[in-house]
Amino acid sequence: MKSRFLMFFALVALTTMLVSCSAAADPTATSAPPPTATAIPEPTFEVWAVDQAATGDDGQGGLLYIWDGADISENASEADVEIIDLAEAAADAGCNAPKKPHMVLANHTGSKPSHVVLANVGSGDTFFIDVASRDIVGCVNTVGGFEGAGGTANTHAATASADNSMVIVANIGAKGESGFLHKIHTEYSENHYHFVETLALDEFSSALGTSVARPICHEFTADSKFAYVTLAGGGLLVVDVGSADGTTPMTVVKVYDKATVPGIGCGVARLPDNKIMTNGESGAKGGDDFLYTFDASGAANGVFPDPVQIELPGEDTHGAVTCTDKNGNLFAVTSMRVSNDVNFIDLQTNKVVATKSMATSFSLDPKPDVADIVGNKMFIALRGAKPLTAIGGLESADRTPGVAVLTISDNCKSFSWEAKDLASMEDPTRLVSGSFPGQRITAADPHGLEVVWK
Repeated sequence: MKSRFLMFFALVALTTMLVSCSAAADPTATSAPPPTATAIPEPTFEVWAVDQAATGDDGQGGLLYIWDGADISENASEADVEIIDLAEAAADAGCNAPKKPHMVLANHTGSKPSHVVLANVGSGDTFFIDVASRDIVGCVNTVGGFEGAGGTANTHAATASADNSMVIVANIGAKGESGFLHKIHTEYSENHYHFVETLALDEFSSALGTSVARPICHEFTADSKFAYVTLAGGGLLVVDVGSADGTTPMTVVKVYDKATVPGIGCGVARLPDNKIMTNGESGAKGGDDFLYTFDASGAANGVFPDPVQIELPGEDTHGAVTCTDKNGNLFAVTSMRVSNDVNFIDLQTNKVVATKSMATSFSLDPKPDVADIVGNKMFIALRGAKPLTAIGGLESADRTPGVAVLTISDNCKSFSWEAKDLASMEDPTRLVSGSFPGQRITAADPHGLEVVWK
């Protein structure tokens, strides 16, 4: 997604340069454009975020929030929002109602995605949502696995390949058991989505040095041939994804054990120069947190060097994005979910250069989670008072569920945010019962977030 944004602006810059050069070469040219000239429009975007709290008494449903990018960037607290009831949208599409809509990620059709892929971690469903119409146009349930190969309702993340030919679903598995990777063959132009393969991961637990192998998140290499898969117990698997139609199956070609890659794996992102960035979090129980960068340039030749490991201050690293400073240097920005911190990491030196807390008078315990970034605006989902996933034991009435909009400094080492920079996702019609006696606390619990270009 960030690469599409950079490509668009490169084209705009090149067009501007060519127009300027033509004017300089022609002494009769004026500074005003000819009457027939058409200005190049600035790219626009939306911010999509999901509330995984149920909208029905049966524990099913959830809400999808969509903001215009310019509106939420200028004044998040007053920005208009479109809210979609996912249970109703699923019914309209002939799909099962979702449970705990968790991760929402765009596909890669050129500079602008055509669809968003939503993984529902409580029901085993993956939804395909048309960006323009907002309709659910496809749904695939992977419970039981392809041809009975195995799979539970815990579909944590569903990620589209860079070439748009497939989606791989990370299925955590049942408690205390190993999980699975599922493959869906995708044809977005026809809205055809076919479940074609399941890979069970239990056989790799020994090499990982863990009792079970439970996949959390993943990302494809730029050539769509490999996926780097993070795991709940530490370690990482590199998977040759095979063919989109499943005739060539997925195979694990490299196992990084938990001693090499400690921590609960979570976010994964492609970086320039064929690198993959992941993190290792301590979770809600405390411990060390890390950021990793893997050199994937030799994957096709079976070359898998150990990753660069960077220890992070704070507790429970979760969202990780990149920021480019005014000199063109690349930084990583990580949100530390439990300790409420944001870390800034110089990826040239692999050093943490700054740490700043997000806790403030208008958001005492924000619990920053999944994030995305556009220019100098970083959007972060803030968790609810009673989290439904991952940090369920950390309840607090001081939460402000919604989307925070941070303004990142031009040196990528700090941020600012004010009360107006919080887009609320509180829903007064759904309240937490029992946990906070005498208080009316919203049940809202945001998690997944994605910037979607238009």
